[in-house]
Amino acid sequence: MKQTLFTKQLAEYFNIYLPINKKCSKNTISSYADGFVALFQFFKEIKGIPHYRINYSDITTKTMDEYLLWLQNEKNYSAASQKQRISALSSFLKYASGREMASLGAYNAVSQTQTPKVPRTVFPYFSAEEIHILLGIPETEGKSGSRDVTLLALLYDFGARAQEVCDILIGDITFAKTSTIRIQGKGNKTRELPMSSDVVKLIKRYLAERGKTLKDNRDEYLFPSQRSDRITTACIRNLVCKYVTLAKSNHPDHFKEEGYSPHSFRHSKAVHMLEAGVPLIYIRNFLGHESVQTTEIYLRIHQGSVSKILKERKAETNIPDTLEQSHSKNQDIPDFIQNAR
Repeated sequence: MKQTLFTKQLAEYFNIYLPINKKCSKNTISSYADGFVALFQFFKEIKGIPHYRINYSDITTKTMDEYLLWLQNEKNYSAASQKQRISALSSFLKYASGREMASLGAYNAVSQTQTPKVPRTVFPYFSAEEIHILLGIPETEGKSGSRDVTLLALLYDFGARAQEVCDILIGDITFAKTSTIRIQGKGNKTRELPMSSDVVKLIKRYLAERGKTLKDNRDEYLFPSQRSDRITTACIRNLVCKYVTLAKSNHPDHFKEEGYSPHSFRHSKAVHMLEAGVPLIYIRNFLGHESVQTTEIYLRIHQGSVSKILKERKAETNIPDTLEQSHSKNQDIPDFIQNAR
């Protein structure tokens, strides 16, 4: 299949420029890749152009205006999500414009695109009681339930990003008097965090049910998917959505916020640490923030009482078998984008 100049340069951007020249982390590259998935879907569904036929001449000011309206009205993307997708395209076209004159028109068109302002809103997070409810939903007997409760516990207990959980290797775990886990964060920065006895028990049981050990399976990912050696952020989003939906159904007086996501566990951990009197500088280091100013957003959150989070993890209820998204090969996006996600 003959590539257009756009597709050819986009492949070089993801395969060479981002990982080798710029030395971007896997998380950063994955974020850029996600920014193009919606673009390819728009061109196919609205313009009738498959990804392998898109060229720079197709990216005009009019097309970008239509794309933004489609993101907003058809995909229901937030202002922040719209901005992220335009930013990903703009970054690539800036790269391309320094190498190919044909891309200049497209770069100018995207540069002139007016994205909506991102409102500064309070982020959705879970109360201590809601964390207790969520961690009590998965059936802990069996591989799927054991995996789910362990994954949710790691999202919360370590304030981990979804991609960070995807990247955890069995060898990143150390069982000792003070058990620890190594988290690979943004910018390839690692942080080593202590594990509570509750989380240690969950991980040990989960590994035992999978027949895995720290000694023999160090290079394997802690959380594989049904079709791959590791779970994806999309799978984690689906998992969180599933259990939040169940929790809302069973506890209609809780979970009142909109837009819960895997990141809500990270927000929750930070808020609960702040409520417990943990110094902001320690929370910054715990979350792996570059600047304490990023962490200061949690100072805006005020709740009445300090909750005893780590003691609230024991309830168990029955749920249907876990539903995991199928990750068969998507023909609507290029392989290099699919591999980068």
